[in-house]
Amino acid sequence: MGTQNNLANKNLPVNDIDPKNDNIQINSENEANLIWEKFLDLLSHSTKESEIQAWFSVIIPKSFSDNILTLYVPSSDYYAIIERRFNKQITKILESGLLGTNGKLVYEVLPREEILADNHIELPNYQTKTEISTSNIFISSNSETDSLQKIQSYCNGLYPRYTFENFVRGDSNELAAAVAYAIAQNPGNLYNPFFVYGGVGIGKTHLIQAIGNEVLKRFPNKRVYYTTTPDFTTQFTSSIAKDRGDFSSGSFGTKKLDAFYKSLDILILDDIQNLACKQGTQDFIYQIFNTLYNNNKHIILSCDKPINQIKDIEERLVSRFRCGMIADIQPPSWEMRVAIIKRKLSELSVTFSEEVIHFIATNVTDSIRTIESCISGIITESRFLYNNQINLDIAERTLNRVIGHIKRTKNVSIENIIYTVAQYYKISENSILSKKRTKEVAFARQVAMYLAKHLTNLTLETIGLNFGGKDHATVLYAYNSIKELIKRDSSINNQVLEIKEILENL
Repeated sequence: MGTQNNLANKNLPVNDIDPKNDNIQINSENEANLIWEKFLDLLSHSTKESEIQAWFSVIIPKSFSDNILTLYVPSSDYYAIIERRFNKQITKILESGLLGTNGKLVYEVLPREEILADNHIELPNYQTKTEISTSNIFISSNSETDSLQKIQSYCNGLYPRYTFENFVRGDSNELAAAVAYAIAQNPGNLYNPFFVYGGVGIGKTHLIQAIGNEVLKRFPNKRVYYTTTPDFTTQFTSSIAKDRGDFSSGSFGTKKLDAFYKSLDILILDDIQNLACKQGTQDFIYQIFNTLYNNNKHIILSCDKPINQIKDIEERLVSRFRCGMIADIQPPSWEMRVAIIKRKLSELSVTFSEEVIHFIATNVTDSIRTIESCISGIITESRFLYNNQINLDIAERTLNRVIGHIKRTKNVSIENIIYTVAQYYKISENSILSKKRTKEVAFARQVAMYLAKHLTNLTLETIGLNFGGKDHATVLYAYNSIKELIKRDSSINNQVLEIKEILENL
């Protein structure tokens, strides 16, 4: 240590070669490395080793001259964090005389080509399913022999089955899907970053991975990477421990991880709400975000809640998330759920009756994952217990196991409602569906529309279409009219209750 202190204070000449020994060459870069080693040693007396490895391992000493130690940092923001977080420790080391009288640290942003020159990037692969695509390759030059190139495959984390072709679009996700497809046509330009939010199991992961898969189909040379925030955190914490103590080699896991992420064309980060309370991870991703964004690389994020409801994430990071395009995905409507069920059945080459499909769509309203679970359960039970026969009873038992109490009657459909109302008021079904405006027919039609709105999840538009092409305003008027009559007239209330009871016992 004493020798290194003396080296720091002697202001050794740059590129000074001893003529008596050609093997001894002291230059600015070598001296900078020696001083940096000593700097980190002194820093370890007052700073946790994990913090040193997290924040100082990516810093590269460039030169030392005139008591000024010049360091390469990934970005100007990175320098700002270092100064803010470790100002006291850095000041103490400078006051110790390590760099000589009035010694200073000077920071320079590492050129992007230097970041990409690290040809030994090894990204931990935490997703081992063979279904994940590994089509991307990272090509980088060997610094000693230009003709040699080292090709290292990396897992891009994308599931090939998540595509735009099998993503069911509807009112609940129309904007998010349109923006996602536009990004895939022209990544790095419009709608950057893209922030998608919505509840659990409603298709966020499918949509954001579809962007990545579409980009790779259109632009095979693009570097795309998908990961979840928990996996990103694991990569970051694991990299901190890598190559522990070997500061001089510049081969730290954190540096490699930083270089990998900053070399991407598209970063897809799922479930960013899991960044909460992880200060180190937030700072690390903040630097990555800035580098990618400033280089017109696309950042795609998903979250289970709107931006203004995210807690325990630094405001400077949240402000980055909201500077691009924000779109939400709502739970699917009844019609969308029917379409999703039919799509899943088609993928599985399985057929369910319309009655069973409508029963599932009516009862499973929370998420697409629950729909998939119910479909899987029905198929499994029918295969092992009922010789592949599928009926409403099997579906009801499965749904009771998966979601508990079935709230809606299994046979409620517009067809059943129209039939039951027609039978109750002793008129024909065709009369209800016709344009007749006689008092009896109009009243029965309004009761049927009221029950369709009350007992199904269909939209007003869909209900109207099932009543001979009526518009949504007509359906809404019928619903409100019967609703008010029920409140004022006990006889009408009893009629509606009797019809509902009949429907429940079908």
